[in-house]
Amino acid sequence: MTRTLLADLMRERIAIALIFIVAAMQLILVGSGIPGWPCPLMETTGYPCPGCGLSRAVMALLRGEWKTSLTLHAFAPFLVAALVLIGMANLLPQQHRQKLICAVEKFEMQTGLSVLLAVGLIAYWVVRLLFPASLGLVALR
Repeated sequence: MTRTLLADLMRERIAIALIFIVAAMQLILVGSGIPGWPCPLMETTGYPCPGCGLSRAVMALLRGEWKTSLTLHAFAPFLVAALVLIGMANLLPQQHRQKLICAVEKFEMQTGLSVLLAVGLIAYWVVRLLFPASLGLVALR
């Protein structure tokens, strides 16, 4: 398994452009009070996906409501950081973009943070599925 998940993604300019556009559209919808795109997993199975609640959590975070944000989804700050990085990687000229990607890759290799966050997200999801009330989580629907 690669230890540079974000740097690898940042190398794919079209992919990060699409991710950034879709994420921005979702946040604009939710921020405007319009329901965003429904979670396909929740819609088909009735169970939330690992990212359920992230749109509302990011909006709360952007309003400065840290406690609400972390209650909705603890990974919101990491998503915001990743979106900023991929947004920058998409907009920067190639030379600066490459320097940013190399810096992110070096950080990922030294810390293993991306892999740790990916594993942590799955663990967090399982805990939320098994013990939603004990964590004081708000309803995901």
